[in-house]
Amino acid sequence: MVVVKPLNAEPLNPMAFDALSRAGRPNYWNQPLCADLHREVDPFSELQLFRPLTKAYDGQTTFWEIPSPEPDLPDSFWNGLGSRLTDWRLPEAGARLAASLLQWEPNPEKMVLVAILRAGVPIADWLTRLLPGAIAVQASLFSGLGLDQIALTQIKHQFPDRRIVFVDGWTGRGGVARELARWNAGPLAVLLDPWGWADFSGAAEDTFSPSACFTGPSTLGFSRTFFVGPDQLFGAYAFPQAYIRKHLIDQWRAFCPIQPDRPFVQPERFFQSTELRIHSNEVCRALINASPEVLMFRVSKADSREQFSLLLELADQRRVPVRFDCHHLADLKTNVACTLRKDP
Repeated sequence: MVVVKPLNAEPLNPMAFDALSRAGRPNYWNQPLCADLHREVDPFSELQLFRPLTKAYDGQTTFWEIPSPEPDLPDSFWNGLGSRLTDWRLPEAGARLAASLLQWEPNPEKMVLVAILRAGVPIADWLTRLLPGAIAVQASLFSGLGLDQIALTQIKHQFPDRRIVFVDGWTGRGGVARELARWNAGPLAVLLDPWGWADFSGAAEDTFSPSACFTGPSTLGFSRTFFVGPDQLFGAYAFPQAYIRKHLIDQWRAFCPIQPDRPFVQPERFFQSTELRIHSNEVCRALINASPEVLMFRVSKADSREQFSLLLELADQRRVPVRFDCHHLADLKTNVACTLRKDP
């Protein structure tokens, strides 16, 4: 069991335990980062500090001691992403998610949203403005390791009178939900929940969110966190500010739902064992941080270009073969899937 030294008896300023503020670096999302910020590194040249693309999670917690790599994508991709941040299905889902959280806790001033890095950060940003008085902080969770327990202790100390809800972007095969359950933590709120594993969500369709394309260099200013030791906060490398695409952050934040809508009724939980990476947003993360072997779409080529143009562009950048009309994916309740290359 991790023993954590007690913090000051008086509550801290909400940003006082923010690693970015302590390092004198911009906090673009106005969410304290509960991690230790290590030295600045260049993710595109200091490749020895990051995992190989083909290194897949093998069940060993040592996997999380090195952060995942970052893609060096061209300006044309980022410009195209900015033009695609206006899909009204997403704000509608955000409004329903906010309404569901209000049913759980009618007073947002009693909520602290723990945004799971990285996908939870843009969703928590929307929720803090849909739920005035709610506060969001950033922390990490890894399969096998679970939550950053020291960060969680600090959050609980900072906000002793608030109810914690963990916020992520979407669910895949339910790994985050199961990890939270293993630690008797939760609830979990996500924007998109195709298999119904979250406690609260805004939609159950396998809808693509352009925020799945956000990377550490482009929108956070730091790497994916990594495990340092049992008595230490998870760590993160700082990234050069020159890589930040602040217009993407501003566009996402400007495209927030206006007000909470009707609550979303959670679908019945579904699970089917598969080796595939499934659901469009999880596949996007594989195209960014891993090495897909084949990309598969349930729908036709024309429909895929209409619904998933960014995934196709990423596949082209990464030179990943693509297949269309893979109707068997309907059995997995997914529109998109991929296989992953793995180290021998």
